[in-house]
Amino acid sequence: MKRLLKNGARFLLVTVGIVLLTSLAINASDSLTGNGGNFLAQLVGIEQSVCPTGMVHVPAALTFSCVDEYEATPNKDCPVSLTASQLDTDINLGQNTCMAASQSELQPWRHVTREQAVVLCTRAGKRLPSAAEWYQAALGTEAGVCNVSSGEVATGEQFAECRSAVGIKNAVGNVWEWVSDDVIDGMYQGRSLPATGYVAQVDAGGVATVTGENLTDEMLGGYFWSKGEGAFGIIRGGFYGSKADASSYTMHAYTVPTFRGAAVGFRCVK
Repeated sequence: MKRLLKNGARFLLVTVGIVLLTSLAINASDSLTGNGGNFLAQLVGIEQSVCPTGMVHVPAALTFSCVDEYEATPNKDCPVSLTASQLDTDINLGQNTCMAASQSELQPWRHVTREQAVVLCTRAGKRLPSAAEWYQAALGTEAGVCNVSSGEVATGEQFAECRSAVGIKNAVGNVWEWVSDDVIDGMYQGRSLPATGYVAQVDAGGVATVTGENLTDEMLGGYFWSKGEGAFGIIRGGFYGSKADASSYTMHAYTVPTFRGAAVGFRCVK
């Protein structure tokens, strides 16, 4: 009799266990087929929430996680949405809630100095990328489908195929983009920059180490500008009139940080 009771209790426990496991399996199956609150959706949600709206996740990056998908534009609080002059930028900077955004339907923010770009990124809780960070985000962009020869600036959505391996748009062409690095008397991060010319070899940050006078099949493509004396900032990627000179290796390394022009903008990282 005791043995029967014992076997009965064991059977009951096994049965309850099977019911619980079956219930869990059904819930898991429901999760994978798209029911509300499912586990897969939660995983996807976690991945999507890594970066704020308008930014792209760069999983391999060590010094940043997210980069603006589009070149920086004025946000909705800025008095001027189309910065066609230096005055427009100055007006926007006077509004404390005006900051850099990343919007496909607007033209990029232009007529902005490097330090103004730093401020605008900072207001948005972001920062200006280094030359190496910019390059990591821009890798894989094919210049042939970018705005390099139209002669005018475009909105982010006009050249949708101009995208990098991680998915940022218009890194090549449209407008030059400020980065945070300095060049002092031709020296960059402890080394001398090569002479102006076509990019033949680069360091890990995509900055030219060897240049040549002519573009050949052996060279990487893109053009590099340098100068031996003075204190300069760096702009990368080329603009809407760069034509064959534009690429992810293209760099102008003797732009004074206070320069403001119709073909120079920026984007932010976080």
